[in-house]
Amino acid sequence: MKKSLTDKLADKMDSFISFFSPAAGLKRRMYREAIKISDRFTSYRGASRDRLRSSWLPGGGSADEDLLPELKDIRERSRDLNRNDAHASGITATMTINVVGSGIRPQSRVDREVLDISEEQANIFQKNAERIWRRWSPFADAGSRMDFYEIQHLVDRQILENGEALIIPMMIQDPVRPYRTALQVIESDRLDTPPDKRGDKSIRSGVRIGEKGEPIAYFIQKTHPGDIRFAKRDEKEFIEIPAFNEYGRRNVFHLYHVNRSGQTRGVPFFAPVLSYFKGLSEYAEAELVAARIAACFSLFITSEASMDVSAGGAYERNPAGQLIESLEPGMIKHLMPGESITSFNPQRPGSSFEPFVERILKAISAALGLPYELVAKDFSKTNYSSARAALLEARRYFKMRQEWLSRKLCQPVWEMLLEEAYLERELRADTFLENRRYWTSASWIAPGWEWVDPLKEAQAAEVGLRNGIVTYSDLYAQEGKDWEESFEQRKREQEKLKNLGLEVNNGDAKQKQQAADEETAQDTAGEQTADVNAG
Repeated sequence: MKKSLTDKLADKMDSFISFFSPAAGLKRRMYREAIKISDRFTSYRGASRDRLRSSWLPGGGSADEDLLPELKDIRERSRDLNRNDAHASGITATMTINVVGSGIRPQSRVDREVLDISEEQANIFQKNAERIWRRWSPFADAGSRMDFYEIQHLVDRQILENGEALIIPMMIQDPVRPYRTALQVIESDRLDTPPDKRGDKSIRSGVRIGEKGEPIAYFIQKTHPGDIRFAKRDEKEFIEIPAFNEYGRRNVFHLYHVNRSGQTRGVPFFAPVLSYFKGLSEYAEAELVAARIAACFSLFITSEASMDVSAGGAYERNPAGQLIESLEPGMIKHLMPGESITSFNPQRPGSSFEPFVERILKAISAALGLPYELVAKDFSKTNYSSARAALLEARRYFKMRQEWLSRKLCQPVWEMLLEEAYLERELRADTFLENRRYWTSASWIAPGWEWVDPLKEAQAAEVGLRNGIVTYSDLYAQEGKDWEESFEQRKREQEKLKNLGLEVNNGDAKQKQQAADEETAQDTAGEQTADVNAG
């Protein structure tokens, strides 16, 4: 085994010391060998530095030290996957559809006990607040391209692709807009450290950090750094935006999932599996090319007359002087005299292709926290139980992301809008400014999911209601519906049916009657049993 420079220097030092004091030199050599042996026997095998793990050098940098120098490359490769890789693009679409869907909507929930107001006052405020939200949401985008639910889609997608999303709340005075509150979504590439401030240690990748690690200000370029063709010269400048204004209101929403303490920027969702996706894509492309080549081999002819037939094709050259050979499906190839073809039977795709792809996709799904069935869109090997288990596992993850997006984006925007409406005297609330968090309390209703087996799920819901395990609010929220709106709609439908002289299908009444009939049947059976015992 080749010795390192350190070991060579140590050996020379040992020899030098042994020349003057053999005992000291021997002792030194013994201690060095003991240290080497102790290094090979560590308490944790994963910390061993033996021959098999000598190249495993993970480093020990902080969250920013490990991430920020490589963030640009990870982000751009993640975008490339979403543009060109079928599985990655499908995963992103699956995530946004299940997390945002048709939109996460607010349901105003005023805290009556703290505010000490009547139920009627609370209902009036809640209905007005939700009406204001419905008026505002189509005009949420500062660029007038998206409504608020489309912004939710874009934000969730940017968090997946880029690892983070940047939203700047603005106040736009426009007679077309019902309210001035608006949101500007910008790509994370524009958040960067200006060239003249690269030496400032308090600025990390465009974010000025305080003593406690809190963001103080953001440096945002006026245009995208990659917008080379259309950007003007002065738009390459940076703007420093304080994180909060003088009233404590956010000037910038910097949304990302924190994986390590002290992390300043977000990590793209596909970062752990970028190499898996790239390798799988290249492998699939190689198999596809091989299959296309195999399909082209049809018939080869060798004869003395082949010289005239193939002279114009076999020796064609490109401008660089290289020979050009081409293959196409069903072709008949004439070979030059003396040429022959060796046996070539690629058998593409091979028998190991599908199991290998499945194994790689399972590794990707495990890393991303998603079931394989959703990653591959393959439910061919599932039954009811396994499909339900996979979907429940995925929905727990989706629900976590829904609640996170509601807390980080939806609720703060809701509070900003209601504050503006209150200042414009469209909301009546005597203590709004002092108790705004109680006036602006809300439940965020995310889109529901279809049942795997509607009959079984409906029976389970009925049992849960009967035993008090779940409430109507829980069941309607699972369907992505507002329970109050649903009850009001049911009431209107029942009144309409009565006015038209049609039969009213009252599920609650039928349920009570069924329970009463069951109880009567049980009492009757008990009485008959008692009579038989008495006889």
